[in-house]
Amino acid sequence: MKERLAVKILSMVGTMIIMSILIFTLVELMPGDVAQIILGMNANEQSLTEMRSTMGLDRPAPVRYLEWAGNAIRGDFGESLYLKGVSVSSLIVRRGFHSLILAVAAFLLFVPLSIFLGVIAGTNERKWQDKIISTFGIITMAMPEFVLGVFMIMIFSVKLNWFPVNSTLEIGQTIFENLKIIVLPALSITILMVGYVSRMQRASTVTVMNSEYIKMARLKGLPRSYVILHHALKNALIPSITVIGMNIGWLFGGLVVVESLFSFPGIGFLVVQALKSRDIPLILASILIITFVYIFSSFITDMLYAYLNPRIRYRS
Repeated sequence: MKERLAVKILSMVGTMIIMSILIFTLVELMPGDVAQIILGMNANEQSLTEMRSTMGLDRPAPVRYLEWAGNAIRGDFGESLYLKGVSVSSLIVRRGFHSLILAVAAFLLFVPLSIFLGVIAGTNERKWQDKIISTFGIITMAMPEFVLGVFMIMIFSVKLNWFPVNSTLEIGQTIFENLKIIVLPALSITILMVGYVSRMQRASTVTVMNSEYIKMARLKGLPRSYVILHHALKNALIPSITVIGMNIGWLFGGLVVVESLFSFPGIGFLVVQALKSRDIPLILASILIITFVYIFSSFITDMLYAYLNPRIRYRS
């Protein structure tokens, strides 16, 4: 495990370096002139040249990348071009915290529900319970995020008036002072994820329940509930843990559609705003942070998978 840990850390660092270069290069290739966007269409060539010089855009791209990467390691991402005078780091921390709260809320909802439904379906293969849960899973997997979000807004916000239509925060208001804004986005994420994870859990449970050691436990006269909880569940959870872990990064920053639909002040919505305003420092920082969360969640998942499944542990 120590060797595996060292290898994975080195791999994570190398992946972050490669991804940082790729992100910087893609942003460089984006169409449009940043100086022109800031100064407006009526700016003359002299003012545009001065703005490019002030922003360092007249220097070679490799030099600017090394400077940006060095500052990023220290946690300094510069200032937002659109929100002048506002630190990009402070925006990332505030919006990232909001996305973290949303991700935790959705995680606490969909993980136990998905596992429960998957186990119920897997232990009742081809019965009515399995058919209902599997059909529900297929429907939720096929439903686009924006369709589900609009449907929930129409039901819970417009018709029932239980929750606000959008999830915006007033100036000076913290997310804990208005927890209602989390409910609909979290429920949307939960419904989207339950179908996928429950079907994975169902397939894994069916495989485990048909294995020889489970049949032997049943032949010994052990109660069915005891066999499921103490013998089948741990092994059946391993594939689901992988799926859940790989989706942590998606929960944190990849739900651009859900956050944009509800105007939720998270890092996914921040990326959309940064792209619209061509805010280069904010685009670079937000995408880099989301990439790090993806890579780190994959690292944690891989280590947890190796811990739970001794068959794949590296040997010295």
